[in-house]
Amino acid sequence: MPEKKGFGKAVRISQYILALSIILLILYFSGIQNVLEIFSQINPVFIIPAIAAYLVNNILMSFRIKKILTDIDKKIRLKFVFFSHMAGMLASDFTPARSGYLFVAYALKKHGISTKSGLATITSAYIYDLFFKIIVASIGIVYIYSNIFDGGVFQTLLIAAALMAGILILYITIMYPSAGIIRFSKNIKILQKLIDLGGESKKVQKHYRYIILITIMGWIMKGFEWFFIALALNIVQISFMDALILNPFLTLFSFVPLTPAGWGIQEAGIVGLFALMGISSVYAVSFSLMTRFVEVFVDLLGIKSFFTKDLRKESLEEFYNTIDGDIDEKSYNSDLLVQKYWQQRKTEEIKNCLDIDKNDVIIDIGCGSGVQIRETGASDTKMVLGIDLNRNALKFAREKGIPNSDYILADAEHLPVKSEKVDKIICAEIIEHLISPDKMVSEIKRVLDKGGEIVITTPNEFSFWGVYEMMWDLFGRGRNYGETHLMFFSPKELRLLFSDFSRAETKTIFFVSPFVALLKSEKLLDLSQRFDGLFERANIGLSLILYAKK
Repeated sequence: MPEKKGFGKAVRISQYILALSIILLILYFSGIQNVLEIFSQINPVFIIPAIAAYLVNNILMSFRIKKILTDIDKKIRLKFVFFSHMAGMLASDFTPARSGYLFVAYALKKHGISTKSGLATITSAYIYDLFFKIIVASIGIVYIYSNIFDGGVFQTLLIAAALMAGILILYITIMYPSAGIIRFSKNIKILQKLIDLGGESKKVQKHYRYIILITIMGWIMKGFEWFFIALALNIVQISFMDALILNPFLTLFSFVPLTPAGWGIQEAGIVGLFALMGISSVYAVSFSLMTRFVEVFVDLLGIKSFFTKDLRKESLEEFYNTIDGDIDEKSYNSDLLVQKYWQQRKTEEIKNCLDIDKNDVIIDIGCGSGVQIRETGASDTKMVLGIDLNRNALKFAREKGIPNSDYILADAEHLPVKSEKVDKIICAEIIEHLISPDKMVSEIKRVLDKGGEIVITTPNEFSFWGVYEMMWDLFGRGRNYGETHLMFFSPKELRLLFSDFSRAETKTIFFVSPFVALLKSEKLLDLSQRFDGLFERANIGLSLILYAKK
């Protein structure tokens, strides 16, 4: 085993040495001083849109992953998918055949997505990307660059066809293995894993139209990236159409496993093809290096995923118990207008949804400091039970002496109440923090009596919540739950959780008003609330409120 590890390490080192050697040779023959002079004259006006185009391409790729995962019942926030994808892109920038992109599956696993589902999703989508690149490159060679390649066109197309056929045969084999292959793979662990991966990949194939659409859109963005880089370097010979065709063709060199991500090999390919197009080697080298720099620069966004810890229930509980017990009380009565406005309006909406009766038995799941129990009038009932994981909050709530209330350290997924004994349930900003929200929903249905009601508040997936969350983390104070907001729901998804109830309705609140509240002006806040109404009625408000009756 040590010998194998030593050999593998030696191979990796030799690959890096080869990549560096090729790049140094290219720079030597083109003249490093000349390349530096071109870099000094770069027009930043075009570099910025090049970076933006590459970033948009990666956002599209993230949307694709999230869409597939959601449709195979693996719900996850786009934020986590994006940073996991960028981590994979960064790893692929420095690994042979860009194999480091498989790190995406490991990064997604930290957010509750199984390795099998993650691998099936990214490999299926990646194969479409690879096919698309080969097809576009082949078309370009035939219709645009056949005069450049001259007699080598047929051989190039033959290689491309063989490559596509090989990939297709392998992919179909693992998705639809014969009985003989299944028997043969039983005693070979790696083959069994491939067969299992193929089974997951079959689920992904129904999304092929969506995958192809995003692939085409990403291709266009990559074309813009290369076109703007050419403009930044004043390479006028490359049109937008050239950039569209050249990108998939030349980036195929990055999959050559002789060096990490084809470093040196892709650069040599660009220099060679540009020379055939009449572009000097100095400009070609400058272009090849600038494309690498732009992409690695953007891919650095994924570096945080390498240091993100695995999400475990125990670590979440530990985090919640670091929060001060009076945090909700401070938020509700905050001197910061945005915080006070947010908490008070949300609580008022909960109160308006529930027709609280003095004989009701009520549970507040995630009761915190007990503010909602007091402000909604829940304490004027027969009995109200506050449930939370934060010992500090429960201690603070007990000491406030709210009438008819009791507080229990308990888990939302295991409510300490007999079946059909509860009339009303409040669950504010909790469901998005759960690893398995379906378990809490099952418990809610169990403990609610017939005719019982529940109100849930949670961030709206169809909103700009992520922007608000980012700004609040930067400029606000109090809770910093960004990394523990595990999943968001759309209005339809939240209603579906209670589709077996007699009523299940949703509404949204907030749009620009929280941002306006940062200005600390009550008058401007009143005006912004009227504006909010237009977007709240369209179900794109920041916060989602569900009312359901059993």
